[in-house]
Amino acid sequence: MTDFRKLAHLVEQLGDGRFQVLIDSGNTGKVKEFCDGLISAALPTTMTVGGRAYDLHGFLLGDEESVVGSVMIDRAKEMTANLGENDGLHILEHQDEIPVVFRGKVVFVFTGWRRPGLSEGVACFGWVGDRWVRRWLWLAYVDWRGLVRVLRRK
Repeated sequence: MTDFRKLAHLVEQLGDGRFQVLIDSGNTGKVKEFCDGLISAALPTTMTVGGRAYDLHGFLLGDEESVVGSVMIDRAKEMTANLGENDGLHILEHQDEIPVVFRGKVVFVFTGWRRPGLSEGVACFGWVGDRWVRRWLWLAYVDWRGLVRVLRRK
């Protein structure tokens, strides 16, 4: 089905009133959040990389849209999902085994892996171009949102 046919099908299924609300530029933020929720719900919750199995966890509760870094860290620890440098490097070395479905949709955070000399910097992996890239993000200056995942080794 072409994109045009998909769009026509969507208009037909939603009805004109709902479709107009959907495409209203004033609703773009809400539509993005809604779509992020659909994407998040459809993503796998486990993966095996380099022979190691991992559970993937979100950390938002209820209707939360984001949390501050210290809350994310606390929740990751509660879930025993605060992996560090060892697992982070292992996953980067075997990144070709990370399921394709996560590319551009998820940021993996390793809450136990801090930037040397800057404990507020936490290791994060995001898809950039054609590979997973480690970046250091500041815990205090980032709103940690729904498509961020912490990992727990099985």
